[in-house]
Amino acid sequence: MFSKPIFKQSIQSNWKLWVIITIVASVILSGFIINYDAKGYASIASAAEGTAFSNLLSSMTSLLGSLENFYKLIAVILGIVYVVFTANNLVVNEVDSGSMAYTLSTPIKRSSVIFTKSFYLILSVTLMYVIISLAGLGASQLKYNNVTGYPITDDVKAVSETLNQNERYISERLYLIQDDEQAMREAATARDMDTDAYSIYLVNIINDRSYEKAAEIITDERWDIYEDDDDMEDDDIKITSEELIENPAMILSSNDALIAGARVQGISVNEYRQFVTDEIAALEDEENSKPAVMFTEDNAELLLQTVIDSSAKALNISSNQVNDNLTLIKDPTALKASMEATGLNKEQIITMANHSMVSSARSVDAALEFDTEAYFWLSLGLLTLILVMSSISFFTSTLFNRTGLALAIGGGIPFAFFLITMIQQLMDDSTDALEYLTITTLFDTDSILAGGEFGLGLVALVIIALVLYLASNIIFTKKDLPL
Repeated sequence: MFSKPIFKQSIQSNWKLWVIITIVASVILSGFIINYDAKGYASIASAAEGTAFSNLLSSMTSLLGSLENFYKLIAVILGIVYVVFTANNLVVNEVDSGSMAYTLSTPIKRSSVIFTKSFYLILSVTLMYVIISLAGLGASQLKYNNVTGYPITDDVKAVSETLNQNERYISERLYLIQDDEQAMREAATARDMDTDAYSIYLVNIINDRSYEKAAEIITDERWDIYEDDDDMEDDDIKITSEELIENPAMILSSNDALIAGARVQGISVNEYRQFVTDEIAALEDEENSKPAVMFTEDNAELLLQTVIDSSAKALNISSNQVNDNLTLIKDPTALKASMEATGLNKEQIITMANHSMVSSARSVDAALEFDTEAYFWLSLGLLTLILVMSSISFFTSTLFNRTGLALAIGGGIPFAFFLITMIQQLMDDSTDALEYLTITTLFDTDSILAGGEFGLGLVALVIIALVLYLASNIIFTKKDLPL
C-alpha cells in the first residue's frame, strides 16, 4: 500500500509550506507565552468586566487561558492554510495538470498512490503540531520554569544574586528568602509589597506547598492500599491539599508526608510535626470561637475602594497610583483619612491592605502555573481538529477533477467553520445557535481548561477524519480520471 517514491515526491512538493507554517505557528505560540503579563492581563480583564469583551479577556487571567485564542483562532487558520493548499497540491492539482497520468502509468497501483498521499498529509499535520506544542512547552519552561517546577516569579528573580543561588533553586526553597533580611526587602519590592505583607504571602505559599507535597505522598500511599479495591473510586483515593488544610491530622499518620512537608519548609520533621499540631489546634479554636466581624465578603471590595480613594485624596495623588502600590494605604496620613471614611480602625485597614496585596500576588502565581495535562489535551484537540479540516480538503481533492472547484469547496468549508468560530468568540450568548453549524465546537477549549467533559467531542472529530480519509481513498481508487 505504501509507496516510497510517492512519499518522497509529496515531501519535495510541499515541504516549503510545511516549514513556513510550522515556524510561524511556533514563533507566535512562543511569543504568546514569553510576553504573557499575568498582572497586566488581570487588570485588563477586571476593567473589561461587564463589557462586550469580558468573555474574550477573562480567560487571559491564566497562562493557559491566554493561549485559548491561539488554539481556537491563530493555530486553526494557519492549519487550514496548510491543509487546503497541500491537499489540493497532492491530488486534484496533479489530475488537473496531467502529471497524475504519468504517475499512474508506472507500476505503482492507484490505491498505493492515494494511500501514500493521505498518509503524508496526516503525518505532516501531526508532526507540525507536535513541534508547535513542544515549542510552547520549551518557551514556558525557559521563561517561567513552570513545566517541571514552581514558576519563577519577580521576587525570586530579584533575590537570586543576593542569595548567590540560581532562580530555580530559590523557587523550590522559598524559606531561604525568609532567613535573609535584605532578600526579604528586595523580594517585597519586586512584588509591590512591604515586608509585612510579603512575609504573610511567603508563609502562606510555603505552607500551601508543604500541604501539596504531603498530599501527593498520602495519595500514593492510599493507591498502594486500595489498588485492588473495586469499591474505591479514583476521587475517593486521591487526597488534595485543600483536604489536608481542612484536616491536617492526616499528615501525622504518614512519616513520609511529614518528611516531604518539612523539606518544603526547610525545617526538621519534629518541627513540622509541631507545625501540623499547631494547625490542628488553631482549627479547633476557630470552630469554638466567634470572631469579631471586621468586614464581610460582600462589602470588602467596596470598603477597599473607599480606602483607596480616601488615601489618594489625602496623599494628593490618583486612585490608580494607590491601587498600583497598596503600601501607600499604610501611610499615617492615608490611614487617618481611611479610618474617617470607613469607620474601620487602623489594624483593620492594614489587614485589608495586606490581604489585598497577598491575594494579588497569589493570583499572579496561580496565573503562571502550568497544567501539563490541560496543555496536552489542548494540543491533542487542536491536532484532531486540523486533521478533520485536512480530511475535508483531501476529500474534495479526490472528488473533483478541477483545482478551482476543489479549492473553493475544500477550502471554503474549513474557512466557513473558522469564521463562525470568530463570530462566536466576539459576540455574546446570542450566537450560541451557531455552534450547530461548525465542527470546531467539538474542540471545547473551555471544558479542557475547566477540567470538564470534552472527550466525546474529540472522539467525534477522530471518527469524522477517519471516515473522510477512507472515503477519499475509495473514491480516488474507483473513479474515472480524465487522464
